[in-house]
Amino acid sequence: MLKLDRVVKCLYLWLILVTNVIAEPQISQSTQQELQQLIGLSLEELLNVEITSVNKIPETREHAAATVYVLTEDHIRKLGWRNLTEVLSIVPGVDTSDNHFFLQGGQRGFMGPFSQSLLLINGREMNNLIAGETFIANQFRTHNVKQIEVIAGPASAQYGANAVGGVINIITKTPAEMNGASVAISYGAFNTQVVDASFGKEFADWKISGALAYYRSDEEDFSNFLSNTQEASPAAENNAYRHLPNQYGYHNDSTALPASFYIEKRGLYLGSEYYQNRSGRGTASMQWDYNDSEDFRQLWMKYAGYRTTGLLNGKLDLWLEYRHYWERFWGNHTENTGPLEDPVTQATITEGATLAEVAKFRGFYSNKDSRGSRKQTALMESVYRLSAEQTLVTGLNYEYSDVVSAAWSRTASEHPPLSEDNYRPEFRNNKWEGYVQYDHHLWDNTLFLTLGSRLVSHQRYGNEWLPRFGLVYQPSKETTFKLLYGKSFREPSVFELASNSAIRPMKADTYELGWHQYLGSHFKNEAVLFFNKAPDLIVSDNVTAIANRGQLRSRGLEDILHFQYADWNGFLNYTYMDLAETEDNGITTPIYDIPTHKANLAVMYALSPPTSLGLVGRYRSRVDTSYQNQVYPIDSYLVWDLTWRINKVPWLGKGVGLSVITKNVFDQTYYHPEPRDNNALKHPQEGRSIWLQLELTF
Repeated sequence: MLKLDRVVKCLYLWLILVTNVIAEPQISQSTQQELQQLIGLSLEELLNVEITSVNKIPETREHAAATVYVLTEDHIRKLGWRNLTEVLSIVPGVDTSDNHFFLQGGQRGFMGPFSQSLLLINGREMNNLIAGETFIANQFRTHNVKQIEVIAGPASAQYGANAVGGVINIITKTPAEMNGASVAISYGAFNTQVVDASFGKEFADWKISGALAYYRSDEEDFSNFLSNTQEASPAAENNAYRHLPNQYGYHNDSTALPASFYIEKRGLYLGSEYYQNRSGRGTASMQWDYNDSEDFRQLWMKYAGYRTTGLLNGKLDLWLEYRHYWERFWGNHTENTGPLEDPVTQATITEGATLAEVAKFRGFYSNKDSRGSRKQTALMESVYRLSAEQTLVTGLNYEYSDVVSAAWSRTASEHPPLSEDNYRPEFRNNKWEGYVQYDHHLWDNTLFLTLGSRLVSHQRYGNEWLPRFGLVYQPSKETTFKLLYGKSFREPSVFELASNSAIRPMKADTYELGWHQYLGSHFKNEAVLFFNKAPDLIVSDNVTAIANRGQLRSRGLEDILHFQYADWNGFLNYTYMDLAETEDNGITTPIYDIPTHKANLAVMYALSPPTSLGLVGRYRSRVDTSYQNQVYPIDSYLVWDLTWRINKVPWLGKGVGLSVITKNVFDQTYYHPEPRDNNALKHPQEGRSIWLQLELTF
């Protein structure tokens, strides 16, 4: 049986001692009253979180016509979640694979680079422009987050393309909710240094807020794993003669700089979301050289709009907005599983390659010297309350995209020049979208009907019609049933159009049956059965490189049990994937890299009025992964994280908070599968690591 390391055990005993002996006597009466009010909340009150992602109007999760999971600021702080990757790892139906470059995975059977999930910040899309990927790395911090709403299942009727597996909507705090400024300074394993700052204020007719973060880390050194070719790459041709990092070194130092800003006066507003993210390529693929690989991404979204409420005697709300996206990226790598080939002479080297010869093999990709990729979106949305029981939401969107591909070269220096092929007509498109949604509360608010539809008209692939239907029945306060249907689609990316301009969108139909049940005053269970059928998959093809072929089918169960008793609260969730497969011309193939069983436990315990302990456990059953046309097993694992937090440190001032976060408490060795690249077999995960975070609120 695994036991805590002595250092970790002593650290936590010391912290608990300091908290109870020194801090508790100095806690103010008002602080104790605030905590007692929080502890005194019923489970129903704790779960009564207002959301906006599902129907674009404020509502409770209970009545929303979708399966949606909400992680609040309270979860984030008490459970020690520092970034979006950590949050997604405990959401039902979400599969993640961390290759220490950018997050791979998906929702409900749609595996890959998260290109079939839509990533939003306050309802505004943040997927990258060239490939439609979420590119979740170190730039999505949690310091100014109010809550994260994850829709499991189709949302194209609400949001359009790429909301197939689901939607991840990061909701940040409003100026009124901030009402001041805060700075968090973190230091931890792998020489990681983070500064997170945010501010917000309302005065007179003005609302203003902003956030800035800087992340820098050496990241963990995976030299031993990558040099063990039987573990990392058992079938790679170049194992015998590539430059293994235990002899030649390994570097994956990373930096990230996200920034946001918002200002509003009397309904008129301006804002922006920006990030730049730099890293090596982690363990994402087998390299000839692990020292000098680099990837750099920039995405900047600016927006301006006007929102007014209460028109037509309080019945109509109107929203107008314009968004402008700009994106560039560049980098290099020495990825190849085969022999080293001189790009000029085509001479092949299979042994004794020098670092100078490897440098010749280095491949550069870049669009830094271009105007960058751009997308412009204009939208109009209205909410009209026909009556107290009926609401009509309508919208009209226009989008123009001008996406620049990246030049690729092994001979043309760090930033190879872009050719005309990098500005092909297929990359410049416009589309119109119109949508309507009708919500009706029936039978004295026991039956909630949602009917919605979106029509997309794209310059290149034509029209797509995306209906949705939701019926929510609440026969009593304790019981809710949901019957849901939605059609969604993913449109081809620039990478795919460059290979085959005739590619059509991939469409999917999803059916869901949900049941929410309070079990006394301390427990609530939520279960949902889902089934996906997605024809016209976009897949690699030996003839046309990329084409529409076959269909995907997946079905499973998601369940979450919430609990609250005295000083304890949290949840236990479980996901069972019964079926995940593709079928093409009568040949059925399983979708690899998805465990049959996933379970996550999150427990929060109030030690004393300002102090809490947070425990997170993540279990994954054994999973098969496909590598070099063979199937390999990835062992099951159970990993525990522990967070000690004090909201107000008395000897430092009431505006100071302190957290000690320990990841992988028992130093478990475990791996994630590789769902995308046949180059790497699996990805090692971080061992035990400890992080200190000091928060100052003004």
